[in-house]
Amino acid sequence: MTMITAHGGAMNTGRNTQAYFDNIDKYNADAIEVDIWKKGNLLYLSHLPAPFSYKKRLTLRYAFEVVKQKQIKINCDLKQKGIIKDVIDLAKEIGVEDLLIFTGEARLSDNKIVDCGQVWFNKMGLKYTAQNVKALKELLDSFKNPHFAGLNIKYTKLSDEFLSECKKYDLKLSVFTVDKDETMNKYAKKIDGNITTNRPLDVRKVVESN
Repeated sequence: MTMITAHGGAMNTGRNTQAYFDNIDKYNADAIEVDIWKKGNLLYLSHLPAPFSYKKRLTLRYAFEVVKQKQIKINCDLKQKGIIKDVIDLAKEIGVEDLLIFTGEARLSDNKIVDCGQVWFNKMGLKYTAQNVKALKELLDSFKNPHFAGLNIKYTKLSDEFLSECKKYDLKLSVFTVDKDETMNKYAKKIDGNITTNRPLDVRKVVESN
């Protein structure tokens, strides 16, 4: 079954806001998404860097405490390079390492660091095209890391040929941000992996429809 992630700010709650967290139960999603930056020793939530107001932002620690209580997965969209170890260390401290999903600035070079959760790669050094699917799959498999899940790709870059090649080589996809009716109807049942959306309830209906 396709995993459904409630995009940051889903259902008009605002990205990385208290309202977003307060409405988790309404999303009927398998995961939530947060955007992560680091300033000093603080991991905070923000879509853009907030160097002067970071102390006023919700913290990743808070987000981890919430998902621990809710037992829902959390997509950590890394907005900054080199912070994945800090995120994993905090997750292990709180006891949510099994709920982790990574996108954004995660890299293949993080192989020795990633020992929990799932990583969906925005970049792997090769263009995400149908012609490269076989090479991408072989590259991913070469690391033999069970936590390397697949590609993270914007829905506008999908094509029938690309999807066909991914199915042929068993390359899993995490697709964002699937919000339009026509896009849901076209792709929701074809994605073997994850769909990130601002309309999780509607995507759920399509995925589970006959």
